[in-house]
Amino acid sequence: MPKINSYPDVTDDWVGVLDASEKSPDLQPLIETDRQSLRQVLAEVQGLRGRQAELNALRKDTTQQLRVAVERGKELAIRIRSMVRGRIGPKSELLTLWKVAPLRKRTRKVRTDGEAPGTAPGAVASPPTQPCRLSP
Repeated sequence: MPKINSYPDVTDDWVGVLDASEKSPDLQPLIETDRQSLRQVLAEVQGLRGRQAELNALRKDTTQQLRVAVERGKELAIRIRSMVRGRIGPKSELLTLWKVAPLRKRTRKVRTDGEAPGTAPGAVASPPTQPCRLSP
């Protein structure tokens, strides 16, 4: 006999056991206490399954509300950073407190040993190309 694992299959199996026990009056005195216990467990499982479905719906709703709140928070953080940048200036190093990169002067790499622009150290420069001449 295959193993029953899903909740609907388990509860259907229990309902079948309870129905079968009602159709066997000669066995009822023997199994009555267990039958009553099974009815209670069946009611408990059905109630918990309903609660689980309710909580799952609440979890999904809460997740949606959380995403909306996070988006609002991100927008507000951007607005605050923009106002701070406008107030203290785009070059102020105080912007780093708000995790905003200030505008800084760009630095150039220092050339050593007379390197030509655009060549890396140790690179071989290619010979100049000859202009293409068309025959008349």
